[in-house]
Amino acid sequence: MRIILKFATAGIAAGLLAAAAPAYAKTCKDTVTAKARSAAQVSDASRLRRARDNAIANWSARARDTYGWSYRFWRRSDERNVECGGGEGAKHCTASAKPCRLL
Repeated sequence: MRIILKFATAGIAAGLLAAAAPAYAKTCKDTVTAKARSAAQVSDASRLRRARDNAIANWSARARDTYGWSYRFWRRSDERNVECGGGEGAKHCTASAKPCRLL
């Protein structure tokens, strides 16, 4: 009896895992690009971090406004890229990625 119960439990668990698999499929849209700049009177590393974080936040807002609320997540996006540059006075970054949502 115990063996039958173990096999039944394993079968139910396998069925639940198979049913949940499509929930991780992603739907992606065209690339969204956003920019940000930081000229705060702090260290170069802090300016760079602020510019990068603000570029990603701007990307999130632009993706949400363009494709809808469920496409706003940077971590779910594909082909993520952040390029930064600038001199001593200011740093600027450009974030680009394809926004995606889970089905």
